[in-house]
Amino acid sequence: MQGEECRIEDIIRIILNREKKIIYSSTNVKKAHNYLEKLDVINKLSNVSCIQYCLENYLVTIDEIYISNQEFYIINIISRKQKCSDCSKCSKVMVDSVTGLHNRNYWELINNGSIYYPLSTKDFALIIIDIDNLKEINDNFGHLAGDEVIKIVGQSIKRNIRKEDLGVRYGGDEFLILLFNQDKRAAKKVIERIRKEINELTASQRMSIQISAGVAYYNSLRNVGDIIKMADRDLYREKQMKKTKERHNSDKLKYLLMEMEKLRDELNKKVANGSKGINNEDTLKVSEKLDELITKYLKEEN
Repeated sequence: MQGEECRIEDIIRIILNREKKIIYSSTNVKKAHNYLEKLDVINKLSNVSCIQYCLENYLVTIDEIYISNQEFYIINIISRKQKCSDCSKCSKVMVDSVTGLHNRNYWELINNGSIYYPLSTKDFALIIIDIDNLKEINDNFGHLAGDEVIKIVGQSIKRNIRKEDLGVRYGGDEFLILLFNQDKRAAKKVIERIRKEINELTASQRMSIQISAGVAYYNSLRNVGDIIKMADRDLYREKQMKKTKERHNSDKLKYLLMEMEKLRDELNKKVANGSKGINNEDTLKVSEKLDELITKYLKEEN
């Protein structure tokens, strides 16, 4: 796929109901039926939650969504000025090859209205997820391990959202989730499920995957761009809280180590003092002080 070979010329949008009848089309109904037949769309609907394929000089994406508990199929047909010489490349235009989620291209088409998605609904929550330690994993285990981490996070997102929701790999280690007819409380539960699954999937591995998440809730006074900014600020707050906690824990650990060092010095002095020696009572007192310090540290941790 080189240069201008696969430039988008037009996008045709068709929405079918559960009975596979056209309820909306950006072109006239007769042309819409011709496209559906020519591109073998109807035969592919039974296997759909999200699918895309390239046929002749068309890229077809089909999404199954639910609005008010009713099932619909959204078909987006992208025609190109020239037939693509490598359809395997075209087929990856809107789906991320690592995670199987939609990619940034797909999101941009939704955001600018080129692809229909029910963003006008009054109730949806947006989640931004970011992998905290991807660079650390790449540095310590290599980029193949980093790709596996992205895949694990993407699959966890896909398995913990409903059919009507939308998961997008927005950037390198950043993901967007749209939850329709859901509020921030429901979004927090989704994040908890995703975190739990990630922890379970990596429990037997040497590496740990840490994620941060931000949430925003749509209201009619804001557009999607504003919602993303709100969720991004929420994500930033969580990251800052983690850094503050890490610094606090580091300070507590330093204090604990200093106190243990003092106790060790005290014990060593008693051992070195040949005239007084050291007895079981001295050892017991040092042991009790150590236990108190460690218990206090663990309580503050929880």
